[in-house]
Amino acid sequence: MSGDFREIIRYNPLMANLNLKIVTPEKEVLNEEADQVNVSTTQGELGILPNHAALMAKLVPGELKIRKGAKVSHFAIGEGFLQIEDNALTIMTDLAEDEENIDEKVVEAAKKRAEEALSQKLGDEEYAETMASLEKALAQLKVKRRRRSA
Repeated sequence: MSGDFREIIRYNPLMANLNLKIVTPEKEVLNEEADQVNVSTTQGELGILPNHAALMAKLVPGELKIRKGAKVSHFAIGEGFLQIEDNALTIMTDLAEDEENIDEKVVEAAKKRAEEALSQKLGDEEYAETMASLEKALAQLKVKRRRRSA
């Protein structure tokens, strides 16, 4: 009988949590439980709650919101992938910066450098790298400025 009760608790979306892990090529940025995660994908913004169906999705530079109780954390993310299965959500990205750690002046300078580089004649690979840098800078500025005005 107690085994049946544990199965009911396990699949009760009001009691379950997501086990969220965010990794970049450099480090594991975050490994904690969350109630809800919203993230930018190629298909638009995706909201993930506990007991979500198994899924893989391609990430685009943008904002990642993590809700745990009344606390909401905001990250700027770059390109990458996410995978969710059995309440384990793994986000693999080339950028994951907590909005509190975003230095607006540094990011603004990176944005300006990328915009200047785009005005030059670039090869295909240089153009792609420069666009990726610009998209990451814009994502960071969006997160930082939205939080400041909220």
